[in-house]
Amino acid sequence: MAGRNDQAIANAMTAVAQAFNNALQGKQNQQGVTDELRLDRFMRNNPPTFKRRYDPDGAQNWLQGIERIFRAMVSTNEQKVRLATHMLAEEAEF
Repeated sequence: MAGRNDQAIANAMTAVAQAFNNALQGKQNQQGVTDELRLDRFMRNNPPTFKRRYDPDGAQNWLQGIERIFRAMVSTNEQKVRLATHMLAEEAEF
């Protein structure tokens, strides 16, 4: 596919994983109810699920779908990471 930048996709996926790890090591979120409402709102937008370990085109499409939802939601980077990683499944989850 012309115009695809595999390194940029890999870097974006690595950044998501690193941010997720940082969020897990950080302080506990005191806004549990707010986070549950945010997750509910996110899920109502039918976010795509990413399941494969190596699929550059699929990863790019997944990122675009997730980012489209985030443009409509006011969220911190930590919240975006939590929501995005919620949509990783199977091989991509590990």
